[in-house]
Amino acid sequence: MVLKLMPFNIEVCGLSDIGLVRDNNEDLWAEMPQINTYALADGMGGHRAGEVASFQAITVFQQLMGKIFLNRNTQLSLGESRFEIEHVLTLVNTHVYQMGCRDPELRGMGTTFCCLFFHEQGLVYGHIGDSRIYRLRDSKLEQMTKDHSLLRQMLDLGQLDEKGEKEFLYKNIITKAIGTEAYVEPSVYVADLLVDDIYLMCTDGLSDLVPFKEIERVLSEGTPEEQATKLVKIAKEKGGHDNITVVAIKVREGAHGEKNLSG
Repeated sequence: MVLKLMPFNIEVCGLSDIGLVRDNNEDLWAEMPQINTYALADGMGGHRAGEVASFQAITVFQQLMGKIFLNRNTQLSLGESRFEIEHVLTLVNTHVYQMGCRDPELRGMGTTFCCLFFHEQGLVYGHIGDSRIYRLRDSKLEQMTKDHSLLRQMLDLGQLDEKGEKEFLYKNIITKAIGTEAYVEPSVYVADLLVDDIYLMCTDGLSDLVPFKEIERVLSEGTPEEQATKLVKIAKEKGGHDNITVVAIKVREGAHGEKNLSG
């Protein structure tokens, strides 16, 4: 087993809040610090099936990632890691889908999913659905993921403009999810890493309520714990009509003082 020392340190804080309206929390987040991996899911489905979907997705993801990255004699490259994570997400989808097919009470359940894997050569990030990944670099916020949603699809096709976006009635209809179809094509990419980058994974309980500029402002100061706490608080002040889950991550300088982590 090879666990190579990373040239950076990661500071993370994740919070999941039921919000002010829902009876249960179908969101879930998890960390695997031994392989610098973080994941988040937002379940959906009746009879608490959403909780089952998010739990199963996170659990199987962790199991598969452990088998791939903890039990190897050689370390995978950044590109190889991206390929493996893409494959893992398709297997997670198969597991959740087949579970829903077997149990009538779980039929049709699904979950959004997003994940971050910090590699010594850079970052692998992936998502399915409308849970988001943001990056704050040099005080500028960027949304790294593009929602798999009807709204995003219509905007991309030019069938809706910014004015129409605000009045669009079907904002929460997603076009991809884990477990709702026999096969799903995840969006998985690689990116560079810099010391002082701040990453945010969140469910739509945050992104639907807290404007882009306000997220940018909050991430521009304080620690990940302070940032996560403040973002959840703001979402609840603005109505908290859904579960709210945020994972704030800051990349810090490693023991050897490396500045650019991916060259």
